[in-house]
Amino acid sequence: MEKSMKLKGKVAIVTGGSRGIGRAISIRLAEAGATVVVNYSREADKKFEAAAGKVVKEIEKKGGKASAFEADISKKKEVEKMIQETVKKYKHLDILVANAGVCPFEEFLKIDEKLLDKVIGVNLKGPFFCAQETGRVMIKQRTEGRIIFISSISSIFGGRLQTHYCATKGAVNQLMKSIAIALGKHKITSNAVLPGTVITDINRNELKKNKKLLNYFIKRTPIGRLAAPEDIAEAVLYFALPESSGVSGTTLIVDGGMSINLQ
Repeated sequence: MEKSMKLKGKVAIVTGGSRGIGRAISIRLAEAGATVVVNYSREADKKFEAAAGKVVKEIEKKGGKASAFEADISKKKEVEKMIQETVKKYKHLDILVANAGVCPFEEFLKIDEKLLDKVIGVNLKGPFFCAQETGRVMIKQRTEGRIIFISSISSIFGGRLQTHYCATKGAVNQLMKSIAIALGKHKITSNAVLPGTVITDINRNELKKNKKLLNYFIKRTPIGRLAAPEDIAEAVLYFALPESSGVSGTTLIVDGGMSINLQ
């Protein structure tokens, strides 16, 4: 662990914290001193349980503190249980990173009610329930907390195979801003990080199959590479630090400049 432990004594929950961006965030917050609860859902994939365990072990190996917690964030009761158990175990909760998300690529005209409900459940209902219960705890404990959403540049721009995903991420942005207003008087900040194209479990198979698309994304990115999960984690860390106490209701795009480059 690094010498600068600005989050020492803080407790953080990272939803979808076992892989990809969530994994990077969990490790980075732990490196800064936070005790991290790595959330995962066995509903998505049984392998997520093992992946969450590996993240916990990696954090502990470096001298940090972490634990894994299974919860389907689209279900209110499971969210409440996760947050209540976290507070029971660690006595308080200081940081929530609402990272978990799904994006099953599909043609607009082929998206049925079942698929739409799944995407809305994980991408919108989940962050809403997590933030709501976290807010209650923070207010009760008078915690100057941090609620951080992982949105997407797809919340601003459309996508042919992402009509369901883009809609939920746009809603997350508005959720974040509204929470910033609702909880600001309690000194709780609410912000969002908007990743661009990052190779994660959500899109890895699609980009591996479509090398032409992958190369196009890289060519569109001014810095000459796609943003990495670690880049997103650094942005999250900023919003979690004491130095960002005056920042709330804002979005931070981390995409290497791709979204501003039309060439």
